[in-house]
Amino acid sequence: MPYLELPDGVPMYYEDHGSGPAVLLIHGWTMNSTFWQQNVGTLAEANRVITVDLRGHGLSGKTDDGHTLAQYARDVRTLLTHLQVTDVCLVGWSMGTAVILSYVQQFGCDLVRSAVFVDQSPRFLDADDWEFPLLGGYSTTDLAVFTQGVRYARPSVVKPFIAACFAETPPDEVIDAVYAETTKMSTSAALSIWYDMAYADLRPVLPSVSVPTLLMYGARSKIFPGKLDDWLAEQLPQAQVARFDNSGHAPFSEEPDRFNEILHVFLRS
Repeated sequence: MPYLELPDGVPMYYEDHGSGPAVLLIHGWTMNSTFWQQNVGTLAEANRVITVDLRGHGLSGKTDDGHTLAQYARDVRTLLTHLQVTDVCLVGWSMGTAVILSYVQQFGCDLVRSAVFVDQSPRFLDADDWEFPLLGGYSTTDLAVFTQGVRYARPSVVKPFIAACFAETPPDEVIDAVYAETTKMSTSAALSIWYDMAYADLRPVLPSVSVPTLLMYGARSKIFPGKLDDWLAEQLPQAQVARFDNSGHAPFSEEPDRFNEILHVFLRS
């Protein structure tokens, strides 16, 4: 199993499949690279597909340090440099998109050929000038209630959140399996990055994403309801929208064949 030791000594797990144009798949909050299993094989038939477990997630090193979007983005850059990747498509699901935006905020589009956002908003908290917060309305009170629930009764709040990620509620055994994967990340680390992401406002970064960008959003998303993808397309210099009518927050899992086909075409364009 390949590991990269990050500059602060944390081992980061990654996988590297196939050959061709490079694409890096970045997972969501408390998730890991196993959630891309329906996509890697197909995409690797014509591309170099790299997956990663961000620090503290999955098989990567467990640490209380560095759980910010900025540090995750720096870790991604360290991985790209280690693998000598100079022309990559960054694909971010949920929090993974926020990591991409933090990367652009720090490094511009250096080493990046294109980007794919998968069902994520640049701002979680609600505001008078903001139509697309988390869950359609996420106040600081909601944030406090959720994080206290994660701290003291993690399964009681995270399992319903997992269920809400899908257009159709999965069977209990599927939710339990997903939850088990999320517990590979410690509660303290999960809360650290959640707070960092919740208070971030990445809207000012969007005009700096100067590379072609594909927006892959679920039309039935409960996590980010509304036509967030259309709004983003107006803010990004080179954006196109692929909406998934039968998906919620995870179109790569809910409609994997269509997701893979659309992403493949984008990667080859």
